[in-house]
Amino acid sequence: MTLPKRVVAAALTLLMACGLAQASGAGFRLSAVGLNLGQVEDENGEIPRYRVKVKVGETVTLVADGWVQPRGGQPAPGDIDAGAWLFDDEAFKLVPPEKAKGDKTRVVVALTSLKAGTTRVRFVGDILGRYQKYDVVVESVGK
Repeated sequence: MTLPKRVVAAALTLLMACGLAQASGAGFRLSAVGLNLGQVEDENGEIPRYRVKVKVGETVTLVADGWVQPRGGQPAPGDIDAGAWLFDDEAFKLVPPEKAKGDKTRVVVALTSLKAGTTRVRFVGDILGRYQKYDVVVESVGK
């Protein structure tokens, strides 16, 4: 006895939807390699914000790690559906990434500060249908 293709496709779709529904939380954790972002400012606001201070000419590597938490389970790395870092190219120079090809759980950007001043770097991402934005305010000081 063989099952019609429609029944098999419907069953697979239902299983995938149930798997997504089991996740009770998902989001991003931001960090900076070798620097402390400190505590998030305005965590419950529309766009949570972090602050970091660098010297002009110094490179800052920002990382957004995706995470999911199943009901009753512990948070674990999760695949990011979409993610990007947005920055002012007059204030920063993009350094070629060293990202591992198959790692879908993080979005990394390395930026070299070009001039003194305060500039916003924004991360936008989507994980399990949850669109989120974060700002990192980078204060670049003279050498």
